[in-house]
Formats: sequence, structure tokens, C-alpha cells
Amino acid sequence: MPYWLVNACVNRGWIFATPDYRLIPESSGDDVVQDAVDTYQWVLHSLSTHLDIQCLWLSRNDDCESRWAKTGRSVVNLRHARPLNALYTTKRANIFGQPHIDTAPVIEQLTALRQSRPQVLVGYPWPADPSRDPRFAIIATLHIEALFPDFIAGVPGLSEAVAEQGVNAVPPAQRHLFPLSFGGSSKFPPTVLFHGKNDSAVPWHLSQVAWEKLCEHGVDVYIEFPPDAEHGFDARTGRVDIERDNADILTAPSFEGLRNVLKSLDQLVAATQNAKEN
Repeated sequence: MPYWLVNACVNRGWIFATPDYRLIPESSGDDVVQDAVDTYQWVLHSLSTHLDIQCLWLSRNDDCESRWAKTGRSVVNLRHARPLNALYTTKRANIFGQPHIDTAPVIEQLTALRQSRPQVLVGYPWPADPSRDPRFAIIATLHIEALFPDFIAGVPGLSEAVAEQGVNAVPPAQRHLFPLSFGGSSKFPPTVLFHGKNDSAVPWHLSQVAWEKLCEHGVDVYIEFPPDAEHGFDARTGRVDIERDNADILTAPSFEGLRNVLKSLDQLVAATQNAKEN
């Protein structure tokens, strides 16, 4: 839970809502996206009957690319949208600097998942020891064996096909899942890309590529790439209030980056309110 954002919302009188979306590989990329869209629609159409909602934000942490429905409200997509490129189609070392693992048993498990109706999984707490956690073995295998595109799109062999033929190997029916590669990013709302340069799971330059692609399509993008931030650091810092607490750790560049993100959100809210008044 990103308590820095929760507390910032409370301090401003904003409502914070976060979806508990289904996870891959038990579910597909379409399932994950649909959960986010359903959450947005619920907030927009249910809460707005009781509250004056002027601006909605959707916060996501994506494993590849994502798509957003175009709406009449201002929306911010926090964190990073990762383009479909060589990182996701080339076998690589383990993530988080962990030693290499034997992926064969995990691949057998993933194959069995494809052939069955697995139990839907939503949410997963950060383990005390990722190297011994079975869920992280699956995540590591998806990275090591470059299988994320296969499971996001639900197309076995897609990653290998993209590596050999380029992005056009993605079937037309699945291209909406990769808007940065197929031009769908022109429909993105105002977007904040926050990615630590010390990320040992997903290289930060992927967000730089995403930023360039979004700008090419006229999307309003704010970027923040703190030099010391590790993957998911902001969700593991505890119940901190980065604007009011005085702990020494909160002086690090990564937390200053989060404060800069909040400033950009304040500006967006102000612009939305001014547009409504005028």
C-alpha cells in the first residue's frame, strides 16, 4: 500500500481508492485491465452520485503496457507503463540481484496453469524472503525466460515471435494491450511516470522510452526518475507521511521525488478546477 499517497490524499481531503486486481499468470492482461476499468467506472458512476468528483486518478504498476479508456474526466496514470521491447522478449538474469534459479519446475507449473482453470489470485503481500517465496519464483521465471508477453496476451510463444519478427507478431486482437507499440497511447490521460534509477527488476530507461513515445502522441507527461529508488520502494516504506514526518530516511532523493509527484498532482487538480469554473 502506498501510504505516502494515502496520507497525501487525507491531508488534502481527497478520496483514495485502489483496485484489488487479478494477477497474472492465473489471469490474463485483459482481466487485469478490466479490473482497473471497472474500478474507475464504479468510482465515477457510484460515488459521483453522492460526491462532486472533479478529477479521478488511476494508480497502476504495470508489467508491460497498459490501456486506459478515454473519459471526460482528468485522470492520472501513476508509475510506469513499460514498452514491449527486448527486455521482455530476451532471456535475462534473475531480478533483484538474486541468484539464478532452476526455472524448469516453474515452467511446468505455468504450463499446467494454461491447461487448467486456476484459482483467481488478487493481491500478494511482500514476502519476508523473496528468494524462498514460491510466488516470486514464478515472477522471476517470467523475467528470466521472457514469458511476460505470453501470459499478458494469453498467446503461447508470443515473446519468441516478437523477438524474431518484431511487434507486428502480436495478433491484432491483443494489440490493445500494448498501446505504446501500436499507437493507442494517444488516448492516454495526463500521466506521471515515476521510476527509480536503482530499480534492479525493471530498468528505469524503459520509462524513459515510454515517456518519449507518449510525448510523440501528444500526451501530457510528468516524469520523476530518482537516482536511489529501488523497485516498489514507495509501497514498502510503512505508514509514512512524507509531507509531515521528520524521519531522516525521508530526506533521501527518492522521497523528494515523491513530493515532486504530489506537486504535479496539485497542479493538475488546480487546472481541472479552473477549467470547470471557466
